[in-house]
Amino acid sequence: MRALLLAEYMSIPRRLWSLRRDRPLFVALSALTVGTLLVWLVVEFHLPEATQNTRGIRLGYGFNDFSAYTGALGRWTEGGPLYMEQPNGGFHGEYLYPPVTVLLFYPFGTLGFKTGAIVFGALSVVMLWVGLEAVARTLGYRLRIWERFAMLLAIFSFQPVIRNFRWAQTATFLAALLCFAFYFQERAEATASLYGDGELSERTRSLYRYASGAFTTLGSSLKLFFATSGAHLLRDRKRFAGAMVTAGVLLVASLAVFGVETHQTYLDVLTWGKGWGDTRAPYLWDRYAAYRPLHVFGSAGLYLKLLGIIGTIAISWAARHDDSAAARRTTFALGVAVVPLVAPQADSHDLVLMLLPAIIMIAHELDRPDGYAWIPVLSVLLFHLHRYGLELIIVPPEWLPAAGFIRDNAPWFQPGMWASFMLVGLVAWRVAEHARLPPTVQTVRDRVAASSSD
Repeated sequence: MRALLLAEYMSIPRRLWSLRRDRPLFVALSALTVGTLLVWLVVEFHLPEATQNTRGIRLGYGFNDFSAYTGALGRWTEGGPLYMEQPNGGFHGEYLYPPVTVLLFYPFGTLGFKTGAIVFGALSVVMLWVGLEAVARTLGYRLRIWERFAMLLAIFSFQPVIRNFRWAQTATFLAALLCFAFYFQERAEATASLYGDGELSERTRSLYRYASGAFTTLGSSLKLFFATSGAHLLRDRKRFAGAMVTAGVLLVASLAVFGVETHQTYLDVLTWGKGWGDTRAPYLWDRYAAYRPLHVFGSAGLYLKLLGIIGTIAISWAARHDDSAAARRTTFALGVAVVPLVAPQADSHDLVLMLLPAIIMIAHELDRPDGYAWIPVLSVLLFHLHRYGLELIIVPPEWLPAAGFIRDNAPWFQPGMWASFMLVGLVAWRVAEHARLPPTVQTVRDRVAASSSD
């Protein structure tokens, strides 16, 4: 309770100062990470910009993916196909999301290309800002006005968010929806109103559960590989029902508006896909977007991804009987944290998702006397530096010590890879602490322990 009161009434700098003796590594990394994000827009402005003739570090405002959205909308409204296959085969550079999702971009497409892209990107950032503030509130911390605006600046300075905005990508928007899914999950477990003006009725709490499931489905509606974010649905029938009903409504609406033939073509898009990994040499990677955490495992990376999906389902299912807040929150964090790691092929802009599990785990680890709150903080810093780190390790400057060794072993030096391993490992460990073994396995383990003691 004292920790909760400190979180609610102390500013972030004062709380960090109060923890300087008990958690010096956490405080130091927090100050470094927050300080880096708050000044990064100035730093990034002075980095060389990529142009048509030069390959710089900083991306321009091209809004490239928005052309795929508006192109699909234009063809559909004129009676043409929603999905357009390239003359040389495949759908590279074209619209790749489920048919019904194109309606999301309709109001933005009416604003014109550049204005529509900016409005969509700005709305996504603001939604993520509001969503993360709501997450912080449910975890027991009420941000002051100046802290909220500092958070907005830090969010926009986070490199995956920068890339989402400048490329008109959708991961920031989806991350915001998952923040609201977590918010509704936590509100469903509360007994009092968030503003202290009465108790929540059972009906209201049930609606929150359905809403949590619905927003989880919406958060993976554009990018289907975000589906592991639904790990928490295994813990609650109403959340699961909300997710399934929402998925059913989207499917029925999609078939009604776009017809069966468009969906058959979408199956071709899924079949084409982007592959289950990229085995190309690092010097061939797109350094603006590459994130290849399992490249170091070669062809075994595919099996590790499948094992990661199965493992996430297994430990989430095994921990479903624990009704504690810790089990509930860490299960949600695990489902989101593994998304980029086990995806067929995620890009660096998808790492914006990791802000949500990082914040959940910071709060969780701070509540434990033996917690490792510095791990999610360091992970956020490494995710932010991932894109810039790729430039350094794939094309290292000659003055860098061991430049040749780093270049030849570049996949091992990916900042985002180590950040993922640390964060996912910590969350999986915490969920496993709440897991209950099946009765047969538990019996065998008890017998082995008994025989060992004899």
